[in-house]
Amino acid sequence: MTEHLRAIPGYAPMFEQAYPSEAIGPATVAKAIASYERTIVSTDSPFDRWRKGEPQAVGDDVKRGFALFNGKARCAMCHQGWNFTDNGFHNIGLRALPGEAEDDGRFAHRKIKVLKGAFKTPTLRDVSLTAPYMHNGEYRTLEEVVDHYDRGGDDKSNLSPNIQPLGLTAQEKADLVAFMRSLTGAPMVVVVPRLPAS
Repeated sequence: MTEHLRAIPGYAPMFEQAYPSEAIGPATVAKAIASYERTIVSTDSPFDRWRKGEPQAVGDDVKRGFALFNGKARCAMCHQGWNFTDNGFHNIGLRALPGEAEDDGRFAHRKIKVLKGAFKTPTLRDVSLTAPYMHNGEYRTLEEVVDHYDRGGDDKSNLSPNIQPLGLTAQEKADLVAFMRSLTGAPMVVVVPRLPAS
């Protein structure tokens, strides 16, 4: 990809302006993509409107789910703050899918025992749009994700201490899913800039 970008004359001055004295390469392309990704922020979900004082923006199920999220369901231990992530790495007890090798997760990059099988906590913003779930795509629905956490994970070999069986009722599970769905905002309108001709 970097070779393709270098071959388009219009990109060189754009990269020079954005990243002075840095050539078009994997590092600058990664910076450019990351800069763009940071502009995609979901902040107008029903949950946000409720938190800003619009009482009818969500139903009672969402309100109960939010209480569970912060309490009995233990979600807020890792899914914290306005973006609902601690940006940390945790082993949540996923087993390798049939036919796949065990994935070391963050341990592959940092040889610390607690990071074996640990993956970054994703944001829950717009979570209803991001299926399949988990780093390996094991779960197709938020209900399956909640069931996973309710069981306390499956592979207990290097499990994060934050993961424990929850004993949620069917209603509590439904309320928790309703809360997570309330974190999805209206789709952002993305204006594609005029790009150099290739």
